[in-house]
Amino acid sequence: MPYTEILTAHSLTNEQWDETLYEEYTKMLWWYHLMGTSIDMPIQVKNDLQKKPGDAITIQMMGQMSGGLVTGNNVGIGNEGSVPFFGQRIVVDNVRHLVRVDDVPMTQQRVNFDVLQSVKRALAIRTKERLDEELTSAMSVVTTGRVRGRYLYGAVDSNWNATHATALANVDNSADQLTTAMIDVAKRKAKLIPVATAKIRPMRVKNGKNMEEWFTFTGHTLAIRDMILNDAAWKNAQLNIPPQSNAESPIYTGSSFKGSWNGTLVYEYEEIQLIASTIQVAHNLFLGAQAAAVVWGQMSKFGEEEQDLGHRVSYENHEIRGVEKIVYDRATQEDNGIVHVFSAAVAD
Repeated sequence: MPYTEILTAHSLTNEQWDETLYEEYTKMLWWYHLMGTSIDMPIQVKNDLQKKPGDAITIQMMGQMSGGLVTGNNVGIGNEGSVPFFGQRIVVDNVRHLVRVDDVPMTQQRVNFDVLQSVKRALAIRTKERLDEELTSAMSVVTTGRVRGRYLYGAVDSNWNATHATALANVDNSADQLTTAMIDVAKRKAKLIPVATAKIRPMRVKNGKNMEEWFTFTGHTLAIRDMILNDAAWKNAQLNIPPQSNAESPIYTGSSFKGSWNGTLVYEYEEIQLIASTIQVAHNLFLGAQAAAVVWGQMSKFGEEEQDLGHRVSYENHEIRGVEKIVYDRATQEDNGIVHVFSAAVAD
C-alpha cells in the first residue's frame, strides 16, 4: 500500500539544515563582528548575485571631490570640481567542503553520540575556518595596493622599503614590539595623507542608541602579549578605563576584545599571519571601512547522498562566493581600508 513519509534525505529537511548551517557557521566566524552589508563596515558583505545571474560583482567606491569652490562674483561654469569613481570586480566560484561516513550502522553502534549530527557540526566548523582563513589571507596581501602610507614596519616609518622582504628585515625584537604608539602611527596614516592619496574612513557601529565611529586593530596573540605586558601607556589606560562591554553588540564583547585606544578597538586573533624574517614578525591589521569584501552568489547549501542502502553517507556544504581585499584603483593603487602594521612576534 502506498504511503507518504518525509525521511532524513527529503528536500524539506535539507532546506532547514541549509539555513541552520549558514546561521551556525557565520556566527562562529572570528571576523563576523566586523562584517555587514553596510559600506561602513570593515568587511562588506554583498548578496546581489543570489538574486540575479552572473559570476562577478563590482564593488563601487567614490573618491573625494576636488575643486569646484567658487566665491564672490567669480564665474562658476568652467570652474566645476570633479568626483572620481572607482570599482573593483570580484569573481565568485564554487567553494565545497565534503565529508563521508562509512559503515554508518556499525559506526553509530560503537559510540554513545549521534555520529551523523557530529559530522554535520564538523562540516560547519571547517567551513567557518576556511572563510576566516580566506579573509585573513586576503587582507594580508602585500603585492597590491602597496604604498608607504598604508604600511608600518616596526616602531618607525623609516623602516619602510618598497621591497617587502627588505622592510621586514628592519623589524627587531628590541625596538619593534607592538605598542600603543604604533597604533597611533597607524591611525595617523589612516587619517592623514602625506603618502597615500585618500583617507581611510572609520567604521560606524551602533552602541545603544548612539552611532559611533571606530577604527579596529587586530593583532596576533604574541604581538598583543608584548603590548599588554610591556607598554606602560596601555597598562595605565586600562587601569583607569577598563574595557567597556555591551552585551547587545559583538563589537565590544568576547575574550578577543582587549579594550580601546585612541578611537581604536583592539582585538587579539591567533590566526593573524606570522612571517619568518630576521625574527618572527606578526602581520597585524589596522582596519577602517571597506577593507575587504565577501561576495555571495549562493549561501551555504547542504547536500546529502546515501549509498549502499544508507551504509555510506556523504555530506557537502556548497557555496558560491569570492573574497578580496579592496584596493582603490587610482594611478597608483592603494589599499582602501587597511594599514598593515608589522611588529615583533617572538615566541615565548
